[in-house]
Amino acid sequence: MDILSDIKVLEVAHSLSGAFCAKLLADQGANTVKVEPPDWGDPARREPPFINGVPDPDGSTIFLAFNTNKKGITLDIEQPQGRELLLRLVADADVLIESFPPGHLESLGLGYQVLSETNPRLVVSSITYFGQTGPYSNYRGGDLVVQALGGFLNAVTGSADRPPMGTTLEQMEITAARNGAIAIMAALLQRQQSGKGQHIDLSTMEAAVSTPSGLIHPYTFTGRSPKRGGSDGNVMDGMHLPTKDGEVTLTTAGTGGRPMEAWSEFLEEPGLLDPQFATRPSRLENWEELHSLVAPKLASWNNLDLMRETMARGLVIGLVQNPQQVVDSPHLAERGYFVEIDHPEAGSLKYPSPGFLMDGENPMEGSKSAPTLGEHNAEILGGQLGLSAEELGLLRASQVI
Repeated sequence: MDILSDIKVLEVAHSLSGAFCAKLLADQGANTVKVEPPDWGDPARREPPFINGVPDPDGSTIFLAFNTNKKGITLDIEQPQGRELLLRLVADADVLIESFPPGHLESLGLGYQVLSETNPRLVVSSITYFGQTGPYSNYRGGDLVVQALGGFLNAVTGSADRPPMGTTLEQMEITAARNGAIAIMAALLQRQQSGKGQHIDLSTMEAAVSTPSGLIHPYTFTGRSPKRGGSDGNVMDGMHLPTKDGEVTLTTAGTGGRPMEAWSEFLEEPGLLDPQFATRPSRLENWEELHSLVAPKLASWNNLDLMRETMARGLVIGLVQNPQQVVDSPHLAERGYFVEIDHPEAGSLKYPSPGFLMDGENPMEGSKSAPTLGEHNAEILGGQLGLSAEELGLLRASQVI
């Protein structure tokens, strides 16, 4: 749909949060150029799983997923010629996304002051694990590290009688990326009035702190710290229970304040009306007896049939679907959620959309695959900056590109 087609983005990042932040803009049409080091490229190119299980810099599924709709060039900004070329690209850009340790770009002569002098309208987003300031700013981090330091592991995931358990799939990196995209859009809107860009200091740890609304708010309001294991023993609101082809989570939502009556009728189990299950505390206290009544009933259902029948009655449940079930979801299929994108090396793959339609259309229709390493060197450095084939050859020989 090319909503952001007039915005030019430079991604000089080596983190998944930086890559995903740039992808969110690129997927909406922003003219996005990913800058990678020569030869090695983005570290994500070496991260499994790989297409066909064979290590390949153009076959990493996480790289393919996080870098759609971008053009890609190689540039060694540690070398003077590389820095000069980057500044020439900066002069015509609207946004620069970077994820270097605090102070590193300054040491190269590419700090925010230099970037801003080169292009006063430039919006720079610096995404690091702990931000540009503070006693942790120079620490190295990771997704699990910020989950731990942000309080997420203490109270959100896992069971009360087990050690903390982190979430997988780079959830804090993705959350930080979304925060970055929102901040960038806000800065671009303000630029329309001020004519000036801004420096966005984005912390992944702070993204983790802001994520679980049930963690910090209760503590600041009551002084009590939530604990892990919110679903332990909670048969009717959180426990995963097996069905014939998966698992399901029941809830007391949609029952009109009469949860046990509603579920007793649906499951055809009069034992649920026993007074020992009448209140939430009593259900937790007698959860094993409750489980022995509910589990056998659910075990006879298929997931999708169970969802159709319960939802038709206004009951609310959560199916635990595996990736294949998600990809084959009839609901997502009717909404045209998944798009197929061809990649010259990896082939045709299905990609998830951003999660919204605009005027009924999927903004990712017609998307382009992640770039191969240095795929657009000639187009960007030659066509946009005007370097000749001979100059490109010399830069390649010097390992600048």
